[in-house]
Amino acid sequence: MAARRRAGVLLAALLSACGRVGSGTFASTDPAALVNVFTGTDAGAPDFGTGGGAGNTFPGATVPFGLVQWSPETLPGLLNSPGGYDWGDATIRGFSLTHLSGAGCPTLQDVPFLPTTEPVAIAPVRAGTWEIEPRYLASFSHDAEQGAPGDYRVRLDPGTDREISVELSATTRTGAARLVFPGGREANLLVNAGGSSMANGDAVVAIDPERREVSGEVESGQFCFARNRYRVFFAAEFDRPFAAWGTWSRSVLSPGSTSASDHAEKPFHLRPISGIEVPPPVSNGAQAGAWISFAPGSTVSVRVGVSFTSVEGARANLRAENPGDEGVEEVRRRARAEWNEMLGRVRVEGGEEHDRRTFATMLYHALLAPNVFSDANGDYAGMDGIVHRAEGRVAYANFSGWDVYRSEIALLSILDPERAGDMAQSLVENAHESGWLPKWPVAAGQTDVMVGDPASPILAGAWAFGARGFDARAALDAMVKGATETGRSPNADYVERQGLDDYLRLGWVAQDESASNGGATSIFGSTDAVWGSAATTLEYAVADFAVARLAAELGERGLCEEFLRRSASWRNLWDPVARSLVPRFRDGRFLSPFVPESTVGWVEGSGAQYLWMVPQDVGGLVDAMGGESEARRRLADFFTELNAGPASRFAYLSNEPSSLTPWLWAWLGEPQRTRETVRRAILGLFHDGPGGYPGNDDLGQMSSWYVFGALGLYPAIPGTDVLVLGSPLFDAATVRLGAGRELRVVGRGARRDRPFATRVRLDGRDLDRSWVRFSELVAGATLDFDLAEAPPEGPGPATAAPPSFTASRDADACTPP
Repeated sequence: MAARRRAGVLLAALLSACGRVGSGTFASTDPAALVNVFTGTDAGAPDFGTGGGAGNTFPGATVPFGLVQWSPETLPGLLNSPGGYDWGDATIRGFSLTHLSGAGCPTLQDVPFLPTTEPVAIAPVRAGTWEIEPRYLASFSHDAEQGAPGDYRVRLDPGTDREISVELSATTRTGAARLVFPGGREANLLVNAGGSSMANGDAVVAIDPERREVSGEVESGQFCFARNRYRVFFAAEFDRPFAAWGTWSRSVLSPGSTSASDHAEKPFHLRPISGIEVPPPVSNGAQAGAWISFAPGSTVSVRVGVSFTSVEGARANLRAENPGDEGVEEVRRRARAEWNEMLGRVRVEGGEEHDRRTFATMLYHALLAPNVFSDANGDYAGMDGIVHRAEGRVAYANFSGWDVYRSEIALLSILDPERAGDMAQSLVENAHESGWLPKWPVAAGQTDVMVGDPASPILAGAWAFGARGFDARAALDAMVKGATETGRSPNADYVERQGLDDYLRLGWVAQDESASNGGATSIFGSTDAVWGSAATTLEYAVADFAVARLAAELGERGLCEEFLRRSASWRNLWDPVARSLVPRFRDGRFLSPFVPESTVGWVEGSGAQYLWMVPQDVGGLVDAMGGESEARRRLADFFTELNAGPASRFAYLSNEPSSLTPWLWAWLGEPQRTRETVRRAILGLFHDGPGGYPGNDDLGQMSSWYVFGALGLYPAIPGTDVLVLGSPLFDAATVRLGAGRELRVVGRGARRDRPFATRVRLDGRDLDRSWVRFSELVAGATLDFDLAEAPPEGPGPATAAPPSFTASRDADACTPP
């Protein structure tokens, strides 16, 4: 396996090299040529320390933020890879229509299509399991596979008399495929309506031979074992008549049948997931599907529409986006053009070729989610179970809230403020429909996955970085409701802020009721269970600060001051004995003894890693530690390792709680150490091979972290437009801001081993601070860095610290900038 993986890495590098661009520029006309869609697909356990593995991405065909993401599902990695595909696998079980990129748990992967030359003599799904009968599975190799943005191709069973060529492409709401079957063998296509990663309700399929159509629906959900449900519909149309057809329901095969359905007898079933202990499956999900046959040697084109409202909605999406007068080549061409337009919004120049490939690949993955959720006519499934219409906007779904509020939403707001405004309005509508702002919504379902109240910093952050096309006052009302009221949504029994009563009464979420494994509490216990009391307290403080900032922007000074005070609740966890943030009980006692490496009271991290998660008040945290000298000592020790894993006193940069930490040196008067640490991280933890992520990409969050790091700036304080300055990896980068405006970031003397800045200028004027505001850049600006291998003597340029927002430290914190 190791040799196979090494060979695969070499092949991926060679494929990426096909996009080589002369004169050291980031493919100004075809940036998609630099993207390796296989980056992050090595679903093995992450290699802490050096990074690599468990990116959980997928390589299939899609367009930016596409509803349809048509990609292969492989075995045995399907058991462990939420992306559905593992670079180390050699077997394909189908090509599913929907995916999430980089999530920590399986979901979606709906309606896998599987071409086969095997006679359909038994039901394709094994009775009592979710597994495909082995006779129908197909082998593949990376030698017979290629992928690019909007384009995936593979030969199944290559080099045999069973070889089938598969080509996939996509529009926003539809997919296009071409299947080339061999002569002398049967030509069959299995459409597994019940093949979703967590199918748990109805599965329905229908065949219409006259229309050459297969359609259906499936109910699925339970993302990360939460209680969410969704229903997805499809309609597939073919360019040639069916020679034969039939259906199956569970183990019953019905040749000649044109319809089938099944209903799961139990409320949910679980697949085994590596590293998570869960009960054995209690249901095998709904099992129903269809097969259709063609003449041997046929070349078959299929167009499939997908909708979350109805089969007719799926058909209408086909008519609107993929009406049948063009083949897969034209769909692929248009998809490539869409990708080049979005990727071209950031153009880098100079630098090493493999760094340009990595940059393009990370930017690509940052543009995969959130996903379009409304039909071409604006209809979408609401969180109240009703179909609504998004008038004059697009509805979006699938927000990895706990992750993306940190930098992904800022990147999307900068690059595409209109789209980011629609995303923000989608969250506001989620609150209207379900009663509460979401935490980690999937399709039309609420989930209590992860902790905190991330919709608040997402909304305030979108506003701060220029996405203004949403109802900010309705957003603020929903943010305040979630921060001040308790209750449950009828959608998945959702609770927005667990432990809120304690937080309001005590000023912290008490450790007394903290669950040991929040990742598996929702379906096995109460949805109001607290996971990681201290981590949750810190997240609520960040969310409260976001409420304060949006209130300030809207002129609500009193509300801002109230929530600014609440954002200081992190101080209630400061243990003067341990000299650290420590989980605390209701009676006021701190958890003792405090062990920095312990994960008790924290979420996917340790006390040492969460010590630094006070972005709204870094100056206050430094004061609590005893001043800059002590903070420098502790931060230097923290970076003894960059990616030490969750139960460590060192950094864990592959997970979000540590995301801010390399940038903290700016508050300590040492921005050069920020530049050095960020450069170590982006060069040492990321690359463009299959294992090119240090951990889960989390729907683009880790990708966005890399993009900002390579550009040399970072949105360090959620809810504000403050950008802390690092150093650019490339000679120059041009970021399109819209309306002909551009941000130009120049790195004079840029090189991998030159992270240090000897001079920093904004529009030709020397900067005396280590940060800027996006409001200083949005009209068009040039940031200019002179770079060197060693830091300059003395304090160096641009050392004034970024702001820290507390009532005592910043009297104007509630005045819009």
